[in-house]
Amino acid sequence: MSDYESIHGTRVKYLTSDPTLESSYEGQVWYNSTSGTNKALVQIKAWSSGGTMGTARYALGSATSGTQNAALGFGGAVDPSPAHMTATEEYSGFNWNSTGNLSTARRRLAGAGTQTSALAFGGAVTPGNTNSNATEEYGGSSWTAGGALGTARFSLAGAGTQTAGLAFGGGGGTSTEEYDGSSWTSGGALNTGRSNLGGMGTQTAALGMGGYGPGALSFTESYNGTSWTALNALDLGRYNAGAAGIQTLGIFYGGFGATALLNQTSEWDGTNWTTSSATMASPKSNIGGAGTFTAAVSFAGNPPGAGSTGTEEYNSNINAFTAAAWTSGGNMPKPKYNQAGAGTQTAALSSGGYNFTDNDGQPSIEYDGTSWGNSASLRAGSDNYAAGFGSQTAGVVAGGYQGGANAQTEEYNGSSWSTANNMSTARFQGGSGGSGILTAGLVSGGRVEPANSNAVEEYDGTNWSSGGSLPIALHDGGTFGTQTASVYVGGTDNLSPNVSYSHTLLYDGSSWTSGNNFFRPNFNSDGGGTQTSAVMCGGRTSAPGAGPPPLTTSPVSGGMTAEWDGSNWVSTATLSTFRQSTTMAKNGTTSAGLVFGGNDGSAPGSRNQTEEYAGVTETITASTLTTS
Repeated sequence: MSDYESIHGTRVKYLTSDPTLESSYEGQVWYNSTSGTNKALVQIKAWSSGGTMGTARYALGSATSGTQNAALGFGGAVDPSPAHMTATEEYSGFNWNSTGNLSTARRRLAGAGTQTSALAFGGAVTPGNTNSNATEEYGGSSWTAGGALGTARFSLAGAGTQTAGLAFGGGGGTSTEEYDGSSWTSGGALNTGRSNLGGMGTQTAALGMGGYGPGALSFTESYNGTSWTALNALDLGRYNAGAAGIQTLGIFYGGFGATALLNQTSEWDGTNWTTSSATMASPKSNIGGAGTFTAAVSFAGNPPGAGSTGTEEYNSNINAFTAAAWTSGGNMPKPKYNQAGAGTQTAALSSGGYNFTDNDGQPSIEYDGTSWGNSASLRAGSDNYAAGFGSQTAGVVAGGYQGGANAQTEEYNGSSWSTANNMSTARFQGGSGGSGILTAGLVSGGRVEPANSNAVEEYDGTNWSSGGSLPIALHDGGTFGTQTASVYVGGTDNLSPNVSYSHTLLYDGSSWTSGNNFFRPNFNSDGGGTQTSAVMCGGRTSAPGAGPPPLTTSPVSGGMTAEWDGSNWVSTATLSTFRQSTTMAKNGTTSAGLVFGGNDGSAPGSRNQTEEYAGVTETITASTLTTS
């Protein structure tokens, strides 16, 4: 009998724990002496079962820029009839949840965007499977009408985002159209007319492949925002297949081939297509898809039956990822918003605030990771819009609104508040809060009535001194970080109409510089973390007006969550409870964030809900083997 080494050329390693992610590789086998088990890494390229959709269907639309853990499927059909559908579902990486229905029932439609910001366009509607030019925009919970396609069609492909979408092919044609968030305009025509093709990428860097014309086509073309260029052909001609990836790196899977249904996966490296070793559990066509070259999801389709609820996940990584998520924490004793915040996920402090039923913002409360308690009143009783920083047992509240802007400062020791020296500038809405600790804090901008302020003040635990001014007078920006490494995101001015900003401003202890912009203009949000690692959530945007682009008309975007790595913003798990004027634990992290209070933009709409954030986690994909 041969041993493992003689067969594979490597020994079975004897370890007290599983190897780290960095040292792992496909085919590695080891004995874990702690658990008493033999283990090995699973195949790098493989499809596995995912959560079941609530509604069986095929020929649906999907958000092409979605991810394996944040996908969106909408519309489609189910036999007999076929019955056209409006149903929309969101995938979390674990399960599907129903959300707002499309206004127009249709099948063989196309999509673009993400789980929380998607487009649905074209398709076939009843009676008689008539071509549709309808466009709908999804905001994370419901659909609204968008600008109509110039050419009504079904069996088309989509790519891009909600505000920069791309529609191409369909009905055997070559037509390409570009969407700017309100209307479609003509783009460069495909070189080969076709329907039922696949698409991925962006409006200015898209890939179109396969399709029907008649028969299964293998043509591949790339779009640069102006024209299409023919590239190397598919390894397997197919149509009605699923797609995931970008213009230069993606996969194309399932669909109809020349003579039969397919379960094969084709990989695109930017130059050539190759057939992957990974195959889907069963051949399927008319499927939805989203994700990347290494982590994709396939859902719905046919067969089996007349529409499927099945979901499969594709991974080409030895590591498994658990999606970021918000979970419910203990509710606050009463709803309130615009309170000052400090601390961490398991030791947070909320001070002051306001609601629509009373003006009692005085009590401060503490969170222990499970529940809120230990109320202590502020001495000054600032009820609204104060800035906060520090910890649960060494917190600071500065400024706020009490019949007008004030400059008061108070310190908390874990049981009671004491009066400290005032700021030089009376203000409220100084960011969504401050930055730093009790002995090294920062308050930036705010309202001084009737104008905004760009003044920055630094606190040393005793006195306030002037810091480097913000480049523009703003209030209600999201803030986090330290006194010498702070971040100010978004904010709004005091013009008519108010304009919100998308900038990310970085403070080094003396001056501000610009980092990469946030996804959209935003204010009344808040963040927690450091200048190089943070999470921000909630907020809203204002109506268009004077100010830097981009500007949007969307009033409330309070489900938004994004992570900051010091250079870029990445969208992540949506809040369960939409909110603006909310507060985060300032010393939270991307793996342990906390948000509490806020309002939904209505009167009364104050929130008392608390949510806890956990970022993406990564684990080794090891399987336990028998001792034989």
